[in-house]
Amino acid sequence: MSKQSYSKSHLTTDAQIALLKSRGMLFHDENQAKKSLLNLNYYRLSGYWLPFKKSDDTFAGSIYFEDIINIYEFDSTLKLLLFGAIEKIEISARTKFAYYLSQTLTSHPLISANFLHEAKFNETYKKLENELNRKNQHTFIEHYQNKYEEPIPPIWVCVEVMTFGILSQFMSNIKNISIKNAIAGEYKLGTGELNSIIYHLSLLRNSIAHHSRVYNKVYNIPPKIPKKLKSISNQNAIGYLYNTIVLIDYLLKQIEPQSDFMGDVDRLIATHNIDKTKMGYPFADKPNQSNG
Repeated sequence: MSKQSYSKSHLTTDAQIALLKSRGMLFHDENQAKKSLLNLNYYRLSGYWLPFKKSDDTFAGSIYFEDIINIYEFDSTLKLLLFGAIEKIEISARTKFAYYLSQTLTSHPLISANFLHEAKFNETYKKLENELNRKNQHTFIEHYQNKYEEPIPPIWVCVEVMTFGILSQFMSNIKNISIKNAIAGEYKLGTGELNSIIYHLSLLRNSIAHHSRVYNKVYNIPPKIPKKLKSISNQNAIGYLYNTIVLIDYLLKQIEPQSDFMGDVDRLIATHNIDKTKMGYPFADKPNQSNG
């Protein structure tokens, strides 16, 4: 297929507004809209108004620019909620991974013999080495490298520099069944269920860290929904954020029983008057969550 030269040129904020108006978008305050476009980038915002466009590139119904900004602000706050929740789950999973490997094996269990697939282990181990080298200015790593002969620190130190993705790869590759069951059992889940969820959350965390949109997004690699949560998940919206919210709420309750992540999200949705079905919500009201 032959390629063509890119022909679109720079548009001023006035021209951007004129283009949107020509396609049917409405504005309450064009001066404020200019400020928003100059701060937030037309292309970034386009991901939020895309669901409201028809096939001919015009907007369906009465779509105001301010409605798009409201969705954007909702999405930004939702990402903060998600990021904070995933951080708690990540730290908990790191801790349990280190605890059960060191308890059952040794202080330095990251050797290929302790993992199912050697090639996968070697690839993940190399990523960990890169993280250790990148973060060797940290006092605790520098102290270890200056004092001990083992090439990498003990597992309880290593988990503090692992990315969530590295942790996910190690966890899914553990050979010892009792260790896998012990970690998953802490969350009252099967090993396959937990590994699938941790992998999905690691991808979501990275997406949020790169400021990607989460509202109205469908994920290509959805997590496995545990049987105990199928009744409150939406099997007709696989890959949508609602099912992820259900999983996060469940995991947080295993870590902090008093947490109410689902409620926090629902209150945010109500504040911004967001259409929940765009996120895969099947209910008008919040379902009763299971503690497992």
